[in-house]
Amino acid sequence: MASKNALWPYGSTAPLREDILRVLGVLKVATAEQIQELTRPHLTYRHPAPSNRGSRTAAHRNAALDLARHGLVISEGRSRAGTKLYGLTSSGLEAAARALERPMAEMGSIARGAASHGAAHALDVNATVLGLLQPRPTQSAFDRLSPADQAVVDSRPRGLGSLEAMSTEVGLPVTGTDAEPGYGSVQADLVVSAYEGLLPLMFVEVDRSTMVPERVVAKIRRYQQYVERRDKQGRLWWRARWHLPEDQQPVVALVLSGRSESSVLNRAAVVMNLVDNLKPPFPVIGTTLNRLHERGPWGQTWWNAARGGSPQSLDQALDLPALPLWGGLQAR
Repeated sequence: MASKNALWPYGSTAPLREDILRVLGVLKVATAEQIQELTRPHLTYRHPAPSNRGSRTAAHRNAALDLARHGLVISEGRSRAGTKLYGLTSSGLEAAARALERPMAEMGSIARGAASHGAAHALDVNATVLGLLQPRPTQSAFDRLSPADQAVVDSRPRGLGSLEAMSTEVGLPVTGTDAEPGYGSVQADLVVSAYEGLLPLMFVEVDRSTMVPERVVAKIRRYQQYVERRDKQGRLWWRARWHLPEDQQPVVALVLSGRSESSVLNRAAVVMNLVDNLKPPFPVIGTTLNRLHERGPWGQTWWNAARGGSPQSLDQALDLPALPLWGGLQAR
C-alpha cells in the first residue's frame, strides 16, 4: 500500500482507486467485496475464510475513503445483509468515464436511492456480472498462489467478455431517442457487447422471484418492440447504436433469482413456456443466478425458450459456430 499523505490520507494507490471507479462506473452501486472480486480476485484465495473478509477488502475500502475525501465516491447505505454499499457522485461518474475511456453519454446516471430497500435488485445484477465474467487472477497473481489455490482457479468455469464490455441500466427506446427513451420503453438491467467469439449483442434481464411470470413476459414484448423498431429510412433503430454483422441480432437472456432454487427452477420453466408462446424474432435464453455462478456461461447453464429440453452451454443454446477462447475480466 502507498504511504499516507495529505492528498491520499488512507494510503491508497492509483490502481486501487481506478478499480473503484471502473467498477462503479459500470455497476453504479457495489460492495467492497464485489469490487475486489471483479478486479483482484487473487485476494479471495489469499484470504479465503469469511472471517478474513475485512483483510480481503481493506485496500479497496481505503481507496473508497480516499476517493470520498475528493468528492468522487459516497456511501449508498447498506444492503439487507448489512454490507456497506458504495456509489459515485456526479464528479465521480465523470472520473469513471475517463477510467473506462467511455463518452459521458454512455455512462448513464448515478445510483440515486439504489439502497433505499437494500439494493437487492442491483446486487443481483452485480452477481450476474460476476457469474458471466467468472473473474480469474492475472498471470502474475496466479503464479504467486499456492499450488492448491491454483488448482481451484483452474477448476473454475470460463468467463465471458470483460467489465469494459458491459453496461447497466441501459434505456432501449420503444419511443423517443436513445438519450431520452419515451413511454413504454424498456431498460435492460445489463448489456453485454462482447463481440469476440462471434457472440452477438446480449440484453440481460435480471428478475427476482417476487416478479410474476406474466410481467417478465411483458418485458420481453417491449424488447421485441425495441428490436423491431425502425427509423424514418426504414432501418432497424438498434443497428445505429450497436454495429453487428447483418446476419446477427440481439439475444435476450433472463437470469432469475430467489431464495429457493427449486422454486426458481419451477418459475423459470413457466417463464420459458410463456416466452415460447410469444414467438419473439430473436433468441431468448434463461437460467438461474445460482446456476450461472456454479457453471458459468459456457457450462450446461441456459435454456433456449424456443427449444425447451435440458440446459445447454451458451454456444449450443445460440448455435454459435465456434467456442471462444478464455474470456473473463483479467484483474490488474
